[in-house]
Amino acid sequence: MQAISQRDFQKRTERGLSAAGFAATLLTYGPARVGFGLFLPQLRPAFGIEGGASGTIASIGFAGFLAGLVGAGELGERLGGAKPVLIGLICSTLGVATVAFAGSVPVLAAGVALAMMGPGLTWSPFNTLVHDALRNFRRPGALSIISTGTSLGVALAGGAAMVVAWQGVSWRWAWVFFALVGLAALAINARLLSAVAPGRKRERRKDWRSVLHKVAAPLYAVALSFGLTTSVWITFAARAVEDAGGLPGLPANGSAATIFIALGLAGLAGIGTARLRGRIGLAALVAGLMIAAALSAMLIALAPASWPAVMASAALQGVFIMMMSAVLSFWSEQVFAGDGLLGFTAALICLAAGSVVGPAIAGPAYDALGPGLVFLAFGALSAASSTLALPRIVRES
Repeated sequence: MQAISQRDFQKRTERGLSAAGFAATLLTYGPARVGFGLFLPQLRPAFGIEGGASGTIASIGFAGFLAGLVGAGELGERLGGAKPVLIGLICSTLGVATVAFAGSVPVLAAGVALAMMGPGLTWSPFNTLVHDALRNFRRPGALSIISTGTSLGVALAGGAAMVVAWQGVSWRWAWVFFALVGLAALAINARLLSAVAPGRKRERRKDWRSVLHKVAAPLYAVALSFGLTTSVWITFAARAVEDAGGLPGLPANGSAATIFIALGLAGLAGIGTARLRGRIGLAALVAGLMIAAALSAMLIALAPASWPAVMASAALQGVFIMMMSAVLSFWSEQVFAGDGLLGFTAALICLAAGSVVGPAIAGPAYDALGPGLVFLAFGALSAASSTLALPRIVRES
């Protein structure tokens, strides 16, 4: 009887964490994270953003993401349970609402940064909640459902942008909608996590020096490259396509919406990451994903007004983002046996650092050299990073 009761409790916990995590990532890794790049073609004239300012604002936003990642560990140790997740959802909801009503560039930048603190504050805490609350065989299913929220959140953001483009209404209405989504996600998480999340505080983390190993250097380098290239694509791909005249047959700013819808839907392939790793091995998977990112950037550089090229670029980027996020977790567990969560957090910090630097470099370069050279350069960086996935470096467990 006790075994049946425990089994039912695990099922209920798995469903609760999965639903809460799905709702949280729908907002934080959807509109809150990609919204600025998605709406950049409209935000630039609305706020008079010139020169490299768009890159600066994006970097400020990703700095919020980095601050959230760093702060999540401390909040988890001090508060425990679901509180860091709820704080992250509050930040993202307030951030997108701030963007909706922003009247100046500084307020816009503050809203973007606050919105992007949410993804940083929720990522590692949800991994921790799943790790603490569920047995090993239940964790992959829960994490798969949670990660799916990212793809559908990006597609939802793209859909809202498409409605704005076709109906000719202000972009601000889309951000008001995102704020309402945030309130719903916050309510869902407050209700579900109070019932299923462990309430205890986690033990103090090990010293950060425990993750400073030479064997982890390729992992951190790939995470840094991931952050550099993806942040540039998310921030500037839609602008590059719109600046090239947009995709034929779409209204003004409709191309940006289409790109992010395609990115989000293609990202659903990330559900099969573990199975693909089992078939081809982690080293081949890492190398293949870095090449996919390189091709994604190069397609935008070479054919920004071509439907097939742009859709292929968005699809490759969606697969890359979703699968690589899971790969960092796999790789961390392999490098740091017994302390994978701390190693994973260190890899995420490298990712976030790259995300801060990428747009700051690409913004001025975009205006001075044009999008073609910028995307070719970052595509070359991804291609070069694939050499960090040699089997002798990525050892299979």
